Amino acid sequence: MSFRTRLQGFVENRQKIQIWYGMGCHNTVTGRVLSVDHDHIDVESYSHESDGQIHIRRILVPLHLILHIDITSAEIAEEEDPTLATEQREGKAQASDGSVIDLPDAPRGYAVRVLSQLNPSFSNRFSRMATGPGGVYFACDGSVWFIDANGQLSEYARIRGNSTISGLRFDRKGVLYVSTIQGTVYRIDPTKSGRILAQLDGSLTGGGTFLSDLAIGKNEEIFVSNFPSNTGGIFKIDKTGEYEVLIGGPGHGTQGLLLDPDGFLWCLEHATGSVVKRSLDSREIARVMVAEPESFNFADGYDGNLSMDSLGRLYVTAGRAGTLLRVNREGKSEVFLSGLLNPTGVAFGPDGALFVLEAGRSRVLRVAALEKGDRTASATALN
Repeated sequence: MSFRTRLQGFVENRQKIQIWYGMGCHNTVTGRVLSVDHDHIDVESYSHESDGQIHIRRILVPLHLILHIDITSAEIAEEEDPTLATEQREGKAQASDGSVIDLPDAPRGYAVRVLSQLNPSFSNRFSRMATGPGGVYFACDGSVWFIDANGQLSEYARIRGNSTISGLRFDRKGVLYVSTIQGTVYRIDPTKSGRILAQLDGSLTGGGTFLSDLAIGKNEEIFVSNFPSNTGGIFKIDKTGEYEVLIGGPGHGTQGLLLDPDGFLWCLEHATGSVVKRSLDSREIARVMVAEPESFNFADGYDGNLSMDSLGRLYVTAGRAGTLLRVNREGKSEVFLSGLLNPTGVAFGPDGALFVLEAGRSRVLRVAALEKGDRTASATALN
């Protein structure tokens, strides 16, 4: 099927799609294709703006600038949970048997198990993972899901409209902050009542808007990374929603973010394949090259999820390479797990086990030390 024929099929079926397009930077638009001509497609786009309303607009996207098209979850029946396997949707027990799986070069002294098998229909649409009240959480399209110690899943929150979640973090009060690739940052309190904290303008960092991850400071300030191509940077948002550019411009496209217990911000820069340690006023403190830039996915903002254990070792997902990297306190990078298929999330659970969201195989892995004395709790775990 030709590309133009496929586009015409979207027009006839009225399917909702998401389009990545651009040259030098990536832009996204979600909506329905109204028509296709020789040079452009006409898209009816929906966006949830900072005034709380759904805005509809028409966008002409040049065909030669289209990088990728995906059908969105809006075409799934409302009662179908995108992260649950069929038997789970019917109320049956967790399908995974929890058996140890074989991964090439699995770290010695660790057991890797499948904690939960997710719906394969949503392969590669699972993004990010974070520690929160009672366990770990991850995102799929516009929803946040909770996974307990037994691998059971439940939907925690859903963002209205056609948003795609790219980052999520809980603060110590149990407040959830969510960023979307479209530029919106939400604040969701423990009662599930949410509001828009800020609508970020990616052009202020020298490129388009493709938010990637977020981190939370001790004074409730929020740091949000932006990753349109290799241009972008980091925003800083205060508790009132006012924001400023912490760092930006060509070469500063940032994916993963992590704030460590000492108050330093760790950032994954795709252009150099490095994690950069910065002070909260943007000064560079240290830089560690963890892998070649080609190890990371270029076309989305889900790569480079970061987590840190209680020994100060940093864990980094490299989606294209299919690896989980570990950086020790001396700044040496090593492959911790390999043989993965597009890992997009990593987080430590309350019991010290490491969880990996393997989007390419639609599953959550639990990695635990066999010797109890070797187990380490997350440096950022919540009480």
